[in-house]
Amino acid sequence: MSECRITHVRYVGLGVRSFDRQVGFYQDLWGLVAEQSESGVSYLAAAGSTDPYSLRLRKAGEDRVDVVSFAVPTAADVDWYAERLIARRVRMISGPASLDTAGGGYGMRFHDPDGRTVEIAAGLTPRMAREVAEREHVPTGLSHVVLNSPDLPATTRWYVEVLGFAITDYLEDVMVFLKSATDFHHCLALAQGPHVSLNHVAYETRGLDEYLRATGSMMRAGGDLVWGPGRHGPGDNTFAYFCDESGFVAEYTTALERIADFEAWAPRVWKRVPQESDQWGTACVRRPEPFVGRPDPGLWTPPPF
Repeated sequence: MSECRITHVRYVGLGVRSFDRQVGFYQDLWGLVAEQSESGVSYLAAAGSTDPYSLRLRKAGEDRVDVVSFAVPTAADVDWYAERLIARRVRMISGPASLDTAGGGYGMRFHDPDGRTVEIAAGLTPRMAREVAEREHVPTGLSHVVLNSPDLPATTRWYVEVLGFAITDYLEDVMVFLKSATDFHHCLALAQGPHVSLNHVAYETRGLDEYLRATGSMMRAGGDLVWGPGRHGPGDNTFAYFCDESGFVAEYTTALERIADFEAWAPRVWKRVPQESDQWGTACVRRPEPFVGRPDPGLWTPPPF
């Protein structure tokens, strides 16, 4: 197994046409905090996280994924990854160098084999996280992100061999769950799709009660629930998926499985049957189209910042 120094997903950046509506959705309904705003860009943080922000929204002429950013502990880890990427002739975009975006830090950007812009960074200025109260239904941080690829085996090999992620589980031959340097079951998953797109972004909540309250709050507000509430087999985490104002899927989740001894772990193959995809049997019928998403128009084209 390749070494992995990535700890977690730091943030996801989206370019969106409905900028004001998206900011309103994530701030007023979803529960993120407006940490910094400029003309046409908003940095939204999770109340319980020290990451400077968890979601970056940029006003754009088309709905696209701007960047998926992963955190590493130190600048030396950024340089370590840079050497690996350059040696493997990965298409670099910028860095490693000091970052001039919100939160600062030291990092680099490059393209994954599907053409997404990926960032690895360290040394960011942490925000003042606060303790999320019992029954408070706001995100405490990012849990994981799932990406669609038309060539799942090749994209999986790249994330394992180049970035060092470890496979924890499979959902038949359509999804692979990938673990970072922490003991969480996954911070990234890759899914087979007809085109490159974002499957969903998952936000952690304080606990089971807060997860249900967040889900119920969105349902009462008329949120577009596309699957849930329920509890998955792979990862053993809860799920409730909603479409945002641009059609991207956001998930409330909690209680993700932890792997104490990965050396003794053997990846499992889960079946696409209700008993394993929704252990509780409580979820509404899953709408597949939002998870497939539209073809990403931002491939091989880095965002302007």
